[in-house]
Amino acid sequence: MTQNIEHINWEDFHFLRIEYLYMGIGAVLVLIIGFLFYKESNAWKKHIAPHLRPYVIKKGTSWKSYLIRASVILMFIIGIISFLGPTWNQIKAPAKKVESQFVIALDLSKSMLAEDVSPNRLERAKFKIRDLLEAGPRAATNLLVYAGSTHTAIPFTTDYKIILDQLDGLQPKMMPAQGTEYNGLFKKMDTLFNENKAQGKILLVTDDLEDLSLEQVSVFLQDNNVQLFIYPLASQSGAKIPTTKQNSALNIPKLNALSEMEAVDILEITLDDSDVKDLAKAISDDLVFEDQTNQEEEDWQDNGYWLIFPLAFIFMFSFRKGWSINLIILALFLQSCSKNTTKEATKFKFKDLWYTKAYQAQQDYDSENYLKAASGFDDPMHKGVAYYKGGDYLSAESAFKKDTTVNGLYNLGLTYAKLGKLDASQAVFEKVLQKDPSNENASSNLKQIITAKDKMASQQEESNIKNDKKAAKNKQNKSPEDLSGGGQEATKKDMEKERLEETTETDKRKGKEMDELPEDFKSGKGELPKNILMRKVDDDPALFLTRKFKYQVKKGIVEVQKTEASW
Repeated sequence: MTQNIEHINWEDFHFLRIEYLYMGIGAVLVLIIGFLFYKESNAWKKHIAPHLRPYVIKKGTSWKSYLIRASVILMFIIGIISFLGPTWNQIKAPAKKVESQFVIALDLSKSMLAEDVSPNRLERAKFKIRDLLEAGPRAATNLLVYAGSTHTAIPFTTDYKIILDQLDGLQPKMMPAQGTEYNGLFKKMDTLFNENKAQGKILLVTDDLEDLSLEQVSVFLQDNNVQLFIYPLASQSGAKIPTTKQNSALNIPKLNALSEMEAVDILEITLDDSDVKDLAKAISDDLVFEDQTNQEEEDWQDNGYWLIFPLAFIFMFSFRKGWSINLIILALFLQSCSKNTTKEATKFKFKDLWYTKAYQAQQDYDSENYLKAASGFDDPMHKGVAYYKGGDYLSAESAFKKDTTVNGLYNLGLTYAKLGKLDASQAVFEKVLQKDPSNENASSNLKQIITAKDKMASQQEESNIKNDKKAAKNKQNKSPEDLSGGGQEATKKDMEKERLEETTETDKRKGKEMDELPEDFKSGKGELPKNILMRKVDDDPALFLTRKFKYQVKKGIVEVQKTEASW
């Protein structure tokens, strides 16, 4: 440090915040003018008898007054110079470590149901995505689904279980518009990787490259620091698209042209999980990126803190009468010595001086800005309730899991019900009743859940009986080519496939949504009025995404563009 002072390079000497010089000059001028026009009031002296004044009032020396004024002005000048940030030497800024982000774009067009890849293209894609996430790429991952429109199924998260829980329910029928539209997909991904310094990774899982423009891919890669992995899930011969007469096959020339581009890798499908394990390792190994500061942006060391020593010498006299104001001046100007010039410092708000973060979060909660309030709360109960009322049930679940109180368990049970996890909700409410047998709300909700499960089980049983009768009737026609027995113009394979689809469809437990929380549901208490019961539940998380996607299209949040292919 001493060497820095002794070897000042005056050629490099400058101020880091010279643009504030006019403010400091104005403050000093106001201070000087105030001292010049200051006149001591002597009106009180007339209340003392004239013959006693020489004995009562002892006249001091004027130089002390001038010294005090001069020292205050000097302190202002020193503080201003410190605030301007005198510097004459550069320091090597440490590299900022940023992490890469990962986007999985899954094609949900009808052609993904073709069976040239066993069991079909979509199911194989799900298997591969599951194996990929279980291999642990470690990057924050975003799941996009697209067909005629592009939607965010799961935003960036490192909790892969959230993605895996939603993966099984993804089907083409949940998309508002059919087709394979890439313009919306690349526009969406462009917003996700805007100004990213760490190289992002994208896994494009698709079977249809017909509408994918090579120019569009090239422009996207030039504008964004990303690496694109393409996972083609289709064969060269192709297969028939269900419910259509069209055949879908892999466009080999387009695939070869893409493979020749920089930052584009084509993944080859394997029977085991070695392909996705290699991808997960590549993402994990290239996860952290060190952002080296450019030469033009090298930091200059703020040497204003050296002025603390002359300020400290002057403040040795702060015990004198009238000098306490100097403490305020010191507190104001020493703030300029802080080296915290990062963006984090700019996040400070004026109301932070008066309100705590928790109180500000409560204000947002009272204003029904629940998601913003949730980010400000530290208490798991408050955070969970805010997320719940904001509609982010997955985050609410994570928050309530951290609260081990009875109220926390109760709220967790409600959240599980909202997510459609009836078995988990039932287990939680049973645990609540074990700890608090007098909890009437938990008892009522438990009965409602059990009733709903029984009703759905009976509906499933009735559906299975009908299917069995239908299957028995179909068996009367022993020869599928003989149309006289039951008019069945189908093969055995088609009949078995139809039966499998019906069974799969009836195995889904469906219900209605639960009502929103009542207005008098207070944060942190986790209680509901006694007359409010959890009357309706939703047991299929895919229904939530289906309604969400349709709502986004209806409100114009997501654009839909027609494609030549309707599948």
